[in-house]
Amino acid sequence: MIRKCGWTLGVILLAGGCGSASHHGSSTAQSPSADVSGSASDTPSATPDVTTSAPEETPTTEEPVEESSTPQSASTEAPQTSSEDDTSGDDEQQTGDGDLDCGSLAGSGTFTDPLQLGTVDGPVTARNCPALTSGSPFNVRYFSFTLSGTPGSNAHAGASFVLTQSALGPVYPAIVQPSGWVLKNSLGSGYWTGTEPDFTGRYQQIQDLAPGTYILRTEKLDSPLHSLSTPPYDVVVDPGD
Repeated sequence: MIRKCGWTLGVILLAGGCGSASHHGSSTAQSPSADVSGSASDTPSATPDVTTSAPEETPTTEEPVEESSTPQSASTEAPQTSSEDDTSGDDEQQTGDGDLDCGSLAGSGTFTDPLQLGTVDGPVTARNCPALTSGSPFNVRYFSFTLSGTPGSNAHAGASFVLTQSALGPVYPAIVQPSGWVLKNSLGSGYWTGTEPDFTGRYQQIQDLAPGTYILRTEKLDSPLHSLSTPPYDVVVDPGD
């Protein structure tokens, strides 16, 4: 009888121990739920990152505004072109006598603003142009002229000068289109007048040019060791017979 009671008591104690163990296991299983809730709270933090990227697109809408300013600046330059055409028309009326003062010609002598000889219907001479000296931009000067008709067989354009001991450098002419294309180079073509070393001029033949506007480029090409400057010179454009 005593053994049966002891065995029954042992069974009861074992059953009580197993129940308490299962209770502790369920309590520990609830702890990951806090981690899950914590990770879930981190998930909404990704939403502000998406919204903050939206303002970055705003500067791209301002770029077309800057581009629109470029055509406006080009439109303001258009009236200047028409005004230059008007002034060139005035210069063309000054070539009637064919004998001009180089210092009174309109223009500054640069390629974009050449000295204006106007329309050449007959021989035109611009006298006493300042000497060209070594060093840019003083070693070159540009003149603009317009052929109203087809040039004659002896048509020419160039520079006339008198060399001296202090100004031994000759003046070299070239024929250039207003677009910048060189039609007749200073050294590649042309001819001298006078006898070496006492040259009196250098010219380009222009009988093969079509009617239109051209630029006569006059320049000093020789070394400063030979001569620091050219003499003063006359510019001559003759459309021929």
